[in-house]
Amino acid sequence: MSRSRSVALVALLFAALGLALSPACGGEASDEESRSVTFMAGFRPQANLPFVAVYVAEAKGFFEEEGLDVDIQHSSGQDEHLRLLLDGTVDFTTGTAAQVLRRREEGLPVRAVALFGQRGDQGYVTRADSGIEAPEDFAGRSVGFKAGVVPAELHGLLATAGLAADDVDLQAVGFDPRVFIEGQVEVYPVFLNNEPDSIRRAGVEINVIDPHDFGVPTLGLTFLVNAEAADDDPDLVERFLRASMRGAHYAAEHLDEAVEITLQHAEGADPEHQRYLLETDLAAAARDDGIGRASLDQWRALQDLLLEHDIMQDEVELETAFDASFIEALYEDGELD
Repeated sequence: MSRSRSVALVALLFAALGLALSPACGGEASDEESRSVTFMAGFRPQANLPFVAVYVAEAKGFFEEEGLDVDIQHSSGQDEHLRLLLDGTVDFTTGTAAQVLRRREEGLPVRAVALFGQRGDQGYVTRADSGIEAPEDFAGRSVGFKAGVVPAELHGLLATAGLAADDVDLQAVGFDPRVFIEGQVEVYPVFLNNEPDSIRRAGVEINVIDPHDFGVPTLGLTFLVNAEAADDDPDLVERFLRASMRGAHYAAEHLDEAVEITLQHAEGADPEHQRYLLETDLAAAARDDGIGRASLDQWRALQDLLLEHDIMQDEVELETAFDASFIEALYEDGELD
């Protein structure tokens, strides 16, 4: 055998051994296996649990261990994150369960693969001295709503007290809490994970009214994928979810550090307010069998609410809206596998 051929064979042997040994080194994927992924949060940087799960997974190297190089972005508004998900620019984003169902009704290929909010993030506040503490107290009062359509949660909340929209003075209030702080509306719609804290910080004592506490079936934020892309590349979804769920669990056990990591993205934000937001989201995400899981019965109850109050007109196949298979595969006896 010629010397040059021997050298070539030795080089091939070392290359083969290197490839065979590389997966065993610390359990990390090699550079050659690394995948570039884009995650776009559905709002500005802040301590929403799905956002924090990604922030922490990136900071602690959980994505790197899955062979993923994740570019973290934030939506500029007007559903930019959903548009970019559909055109393939974004691989993962966030959205509420109600948004998923409505987009599926429209025929758009969005699919939830994890449900963080086991209850919805929209509720109501009233002044502590107003005497308005429950849905039955809404009768004849001014009640705000933020968007162009009165939400199903409000219809459902009123129905628990035998009331309808005609029994209250509905007012479009936008997204500025000063209309409530200045007394222009008596019942003000809020995002439960942050606005009650902001209003209290403004010096207003409040009652917080959560539709979920009155039996209204509500669900919160999800991780969303493009259904067609997920079908083509389920391995990518599994790897992203595994790292993100590790991030969520780490955040639950290391709140202070999770807030510090969040502030690297939300520069200038108030740490105490971010902690309030994260703690509220963690409480809403708690399940005995693991963060991110859900049943189709939960989704069915939400869809029934949306249909009952004409937010949706037609049922969708719930299995196309929420694919539980990815998140279920990550857990064993309630623990991340």
